[in-house]
Amino acid sequence: MLTVAVGDVIEGEVCDFASEGEGIVKIGSYAVFVPFAVKGEIIRARVRYAKKDYAFADLIEVEKPSADRIKPKCTYFGTCGGCDLQHVTRECQLKIKKANVENALKKTGGLDVEVADVVRLNDWEYRNKIALPFGYKRKTGRVTLGFYEKRTHSVVPMKWCALHGEWAAKLIQIVTDWANFNHISVYDETSGQGILRHVVARNLDTLSVTLVVNSDRVPKLAELCQNLEKEFSGVCVYISENRKNTNVIFGKSVKLVYGKEKKQNLGTFDAVVSPMSFLQVNNDVRDAIYDEVCKELANFDGDILEFYSGVGLLTAQIATRLKEANITSVEIEPSAVDNANALMKSLGLDKRVKCVCGDVLEYVKSIEKGSEQTKSQDEDLPDEIKSSPFYLGESEKKTARKPVALVLDPPRKGCDKSVLDCAIEAEIEKIVYVSCNPQTLARDLKILSQSYDVERVTPFDMFPQTSNVEVMCVMQRNGVVVKNKRNL
Repeated sequence: MLTVAVGDVIEGEVCDFASEGEGIVKIGSYAVFVPFAVKGEIIRARVRYAKKDYAFADLIEVEKPSADRIKPKCTYFGTCGGCDLQHVTRECQLKIKKANVENALKKTGGLDVEVADVVRLNDWEYRNKIALPFGYKRKTGRVTLGFYEKRTHSVVPMKWCALHGEWAAKLIQIVTDWANFNHISVYDETSGQGILRHVVARNLDTLSVTLVVNSDRVPKLAELCQNLEKEFSGVCVYISENRKNTNVIFGKSVKLVYGKEKKQNLGTFDAVVSPMSFLQVNNDVRDAIYDEVCKELANFDGDILEFYSGVGLLTAQIATRLKEANITSVEIEPSAVDNANALMKSLGLDKRVKCVCGDVLEYVKSIEKGSEQTKSQDEDLPDEIKSSPFYLGESEKKTARKPVALVLDPPRKGCDKSVLDCAIEAEIEKIVYVSCNPQTLARDLKILSQSYDVERVTPFDMFPQTSNVEVMCVMQRNGVVVKNKRNL
């Protein structure tokens, strides 16, 4: 097999795009991945990382450009690790994302299914949330904010971001001016010293700002709050203490130090969204996906089980449309469950919607354990277990059970295999799976496909200008009997 060495300059035609948007140049069967190279181009690149079967190279020159190549809008593109597709047309971006989904389903999932065209709704200034690490310029002694360079912890100082809009530019200016004027130190990963780690903000009707710090106090905090209030009316400011040397941004909790939590307009409903609660970053695409999920369940005559439910926005939409359905939602973040319970109560849905706080895998295990108990023990189980569509106690086994649909919206790592096995063995009738990672989606569908047929795969461009894509997959039980491994 042909190989290359670090420092080698290669020249060739870009034959395809990789899953993260890099151009691929083949030297025989050896693949060289070149960020910012476009399919069809003739390019020169210098190898910076080489393995036995593949290498990564930095683009030196485009000798013959593609018609899909355009000038990036953002001045930080190519340095900041936030975007990887600004250099190609939006039409080309959508083709890349659709191909990524198709390839993942075929290669990882072993599934030959039709994938719809990617749904496109917006292009710029779509993100309602930003998370920025603090940096420090040693030459000038200035505190900065920015995104990391790709695959590094080196902060790229930024004044604005094309994906967030003017509100983010104002936030960056206010926070960095405050930090520099008051000489507040920045956290150093090597020494473990310094105060400021991250600023995380979500901009909905009002702005919430969380300072993640390596300390139990922040100097001149009142001044920062006042400066933010001058620019953003009704702002809330939180502190999250994180003293661990970790890639996890937040500490164990957040503390409100300024302002009052308010309901935010989330399209269909108004709800409180705490800083640590999950909410999709693209409002328009989120609403489009949730609408499609509800349409898929509109004629379903049964109960609903929802895993990874966040603040309960989708839960509430399903409950208002399926007026006879009982719904159990499970979410691990306590503040998100609090938000969800408050939303259900405000909408009068709390009598048929149970919002459970817990890890999905542990929740499934507890149901399995409960299902093994005798009728005499049944009464001692928690209500959220006995009411779960998964749980078949002795009394329930004597009567016909309503069909159950399962809604999944897990993090990028996907679902634990035990959760999928449980869904199969519990004879879930229908599954609607929303994923932000085509690879883990395909892996999970491969497991589910032993008992379910894939009816629909629709990608949504939740993250324009990046190679990331959101996918909704609808699966229907196909009648194949799987031998139970558990007594459900």
